Amino acid sequence: MINLLMEGAFSTLQIASAALLIGMFGGVGLGILNSRKCRLPILGSLIECWVFVIRGTPLFVQVLIFYFALPEALGIDLSPFSAGVIALGFNSTAYIAEIVRCGIDSIPPGQWEAASMLGYGRALTLQSVILPQMVRNVLPALTNEITTLIKESSILMAIGVAELTKVGREIVARQLDPLPVYLTVAAIYFAMTTAISLCAKHLERRIER
Repeated sequence: MINLLMEGAFSTLQIASAALLIGMFGGVGLGILNSRKCRLPILGSLIECWVFVIRGTPLFVQVLIFYFALPEALGIDLSPFSAGVIALGFNSTAYIAEIVRCGIDSIPPGQWEAASMLGYGRALTLQSVILPQMVRNVLPALTNEITTLIKESSILMAIGVAELTKVGREIVARQLDPLPVYLTVAAIYFAMTTAISLCAKHLERRIER
């Protein structure tokens, strides 16, 4: 049983890692473009609308759209794993975009003004002054998003992805003894999210030095 559950846990980590890459790549870019100092009126409004829609609809419905609706509409074939990762990644993009936007906007305007007086352009100011401070401010929120991805990957059981929860359910169907199996599944989720939180706290301490 343990070996099967660990395989499911590894699949869960793969899903969460791939979705996080999508979320970070898209979310950081959108968050910067929607921040107060970098915002373009029309583009900023489109980003806000997109973030509002993604955050305002259930993740489960988004997964169903990416697995059943979009492939049929676009004439493409997506495996359950690919559709699930893309759906989680797009969902994470919206949350990370808002985290990054708030993190950048929380930096005092004087930082931008001081960098401008030193001859820094906007891009260099972002890279050298704003983003390093932003990372320190948003690290707890990003940690929460990572642990949320690990837990929400269980939704992909509904489309047949063999992640931890689905593996646990299949074991229960064979052994008909749900309590120890689901308690073990919960313990594995807890261990994974706790490890992420501890690593993040260690990184926070190192950044503060």
